[in-house]
Amino acid sequence: MSVLNVTFLGSDDLAKEIGKSSDSRDVESYVYKETNDSGVRILSLVRPVTYPERLKPLTSSLTLGDFVVLEVNAIDARLGELLVACSCSGISDGVIIPKPNPDQWIDEDQLAQLVNQAGLGHWAIKKLDALSLRELMLEYLSKKEQELKNRLNDPLVIAVDQFFNVKGVGLVVIGGVRTGLVNKHDNLKILPSNGNGIVRSLQVMDDDVEQAKAGDKVGLALRNADENSLSQGSLIVHSDAETSVEVHNKTELEFVSAAFARYSPTVGGVIHVAIDLQFVVGRIDAVEDKKIIVNWESPLMIRKHGSPHLLICQLDAKPRIIGHSIEYKKID
Repeated sequence: MSVLNVTFLGSDDLAKEIGKSSDSRDVESYVYKETNDSGVRILSLVRPVTYPERLKPLTSSLTLGDFVVLEVNAIDARLGELLVACSCSGISDGVIIPKPNPDQWIDEDQLAQLVNQAGLGHWAIKKLDALSLRELMLEYLSKKEQELKNRLNDPLVIAVDQFFNVKGVGLVVIGGVRTGLVNKHDNLKILPSNGNGIVRSLQVMDDDVEQAKAGDKVGLALRNADENSLSQGSLIVHSDAETSVEVHNKTELEFVSAAFARYSPTVGGVIHVAIDLQFVVGRIDAVEDKKIIVNWESPLMIRKHGSPHLLICQLDAKPRIIGHSIEYKKID
């Protein structure tokens, strides 16, 4: 089974033409599944429903994605923020679909210029219907299949989205397998709380399975686990491989400013960082050239293998995505 996780920044109508809606909260999920001679292929779309009112659903969607679909209805401040967010996320590939609002039009030369300025000039700008878009994503999945499979070789990391108790089952955790593999009966550790649990059962796409792998959205029933050890954004690893994630209370990072950003880091300034469903607030302790040191209000967890960009936000800035970092080290 091959899965492409797609950050879908477009309309509910278009998403529903591509896949079946499966979960609706701040972030809505849609799934398309096909089976052919080469196996099962899945497109798993996540769409930030409450953006632009709330920024976190957008950053959560971006931290899960391997491909972006951006539907453009108008050239406005919202588009600028989305382009900046996509560029800073580090997601290498995407497609931009011009679809103007009724009685309006989009200057495609102006759109192309903005896309280039945001650093996304290699992304395609195409007018596509749902069927053509689905085929484009499936072609991309085929092209990137081996690259996605390489994540299976890295240590297990699951980013926790939600958790709850189910009568007769116990504690259930829903999350995205970022890297590695998880099997029934595996011993797990929950970070940053250092809680423990054992996998009782696994579900992927509502099917009971023996194993879940990188790219899957998984439901884990855990035994001997405490609900209080979990929060949204917790990371789950194998008990004997907890060093695969670095837990930061204080970080030195190289700040790379976003296109269109008018924010400069200052001592005492408050920022948020998004990575692997986390949205962690921190206060800038020092600024030296491009490097800043940040004290985190709660621990920031960074994968040691294949970790994506740190997406840096400032909620009072315009745009609210102010930059990113790929060079960082733990101070405390």
